[in-house]
Parts: sequence; C-alpha cells; structure tokens
Amino acid sequence: MPFSLKRSAGLAALTLTVILSACGTTPPTAAVPNDLAAAPVATGTTLSAQAAASLQLKVGQTQQINISVGGQPAQPGQLRWTTSNAAVATVTQSGLIKAVAAGSAVVRTTLISNPSAYLDFSVTVTAASAPAPAPTPAPQPAPPVSGTTAQQVLQLVNQARAQARNCGATSFAAAPALTLNAQLAQAAQGHASDMAAKSYFSHTSQDGRTFVQRISATGYAFRTIGENIAAGQSTAQQVVAGWLQSEGHCRNIMNPSFRELGVGYAAGGSYRHYWVQDFGAR
Repeated sequence: MPFSLKRSAGLAALTLTVILSACGTTPPTAAVPNDLAAAPVATGTTLSAQAAASLQLKVGQTQQINISVGGQPAQPGQLRWTTSNAAVATVTQSGLIKAVAAGSAVVRTTLISNPSAYLDFSVTVTAASAPAPAPTPAPQPAPPVSGTTAQQVLQLVNQARAQARNCGATSFAAAPALTLNAQLAQAAQGHASDMAAKSYFSHTSQDGRTFVQRISATGYAFRTIGENIAAGQSTAQQVVAGWLQSEGHCRNIMNPSFRELGVGYAAGGSYRHYWVQDFGAR
C-alpha cells in the first residue's frame, strides 16, 4: 500500500504484496487521499490475484486474497465476495477468507460493474491437528524500536538508494542517503505498535487517523512525506527486500526528495511482526 505525500504529486497506486506490504504519496496542502476512494472500471476489465486458485487451510486459519482490476489494485466497492459454503469458509468484502470447518467451498470475487468478470478460489479446509491454544493475553504496548533494528533498516535502505535501480517501469538514479529522525520514528513506532496491539493492517489507524495526521502530530514540519508498511516478515533484511520488490514501496525508498526516515517495529497481532517506514523532508 504505498503512500507518499508532496506538494505537487497525487496519490500513488495502492499495492499489496503477498506478504502484506504497503506504502503511499499525497500533497500536504491538498485533501488527504483516501485509500477507500472508488475508481471507475471499464466493462471487460480483467481480474488477477496474488494467490493460488486452490487454497489449503486448516480450521481457524485465514488467508487474505489481493485482487488487481485491469492491472491496478482493486478499490473498495469494486468487488463482491461470496462463498458457496459459509459453514466451511467465510469471506469478508475485503477478501479475507477464514476456515470454519473441515470440507470444501468455492470463494468467488465478482466485478460489480461487470458480473461476467469473476475469479473462483477452491478452498479445502482440514481439521486442525491439535486443539486451538488458549487465547493469549492482550499484548502490552511494544517498547520503542531498538536502535539496532532501526539502524539495520536504515543501512539496508541506504544501500538500496546508493545504486540506480528500476522500480517497476520507473528508473531511479542513485539517491542521497537518509538519516534517522526522532519525530518520524515516533510516528512510525506508534503505528506499528497500534497495528500489533489491535491486530489490523492499514495505513489508516482504527481511530481514523492517516499517516499524514500521525506524522503532523509529532511536530514534524514536512515538505514531503511518505509511508511504507509491512506485516509478517521477521527480519529487517526480509522486510526491506519485500518492499524493494514492490513497485510502490520501491518508489518511496528510492525517492530522491526524501531526506529522513523513521522506523517502527512491533511484535504481536495476527501477523506476528509489523513494520512501518515514515519518510520525510523539511
């Protein structure tokens, strides 16, 4: 979900990788772009998924399916999700499948504007091999990200920026190294901890705040800002490598306008590891 924000640029394309990475862009003086804004879709647009058409799950497991519409990530309101057997597998309108009981089901996503365009996912659910563990206590607020973790992410990002590279179809020259900024780190760590504690994954906090509002609340007087988020990766090397493989996230990392970086990391939640990069320049 790449996001970045600058005075002369609009919202970059929303992107989710299979391992759940995200990032973005928007102008500080303009209305903040909304991840949930609907986009028009032409009749006959093709659908594609970042997941196998046949899914094997155990009772209690979940699987997020990310759909592209005509080569662009689907926007809320574009798709309708249904299941052939809710007693076996349920699905939310955001594409989150949950295995309920052993059996088989077919989950379908249909383009609302063109019902003849749809994708089917065959879901086979098997019984869990062991009783589900007792619920774990609510996670305590994560401590601030260690200097070592933040420094590792910074080092990997600067290594990437030191070399010219292609982010999708866009070529970037080598960019100046970033430095750590305490205010950006405060915003990044706060969001990582919140996602882990409340077990969600989004640029928008559950209280409705955007990354622009979170960064502004720290007093960081920005000229341009951006954010990458990710979940599931257990090391700095894994998360930075995943971001670099995603066009939107790669654009934020290689953006020569950015000068400073804040890093957030928290353990917990359904994905066990949550990462946030907040970029900025003043």
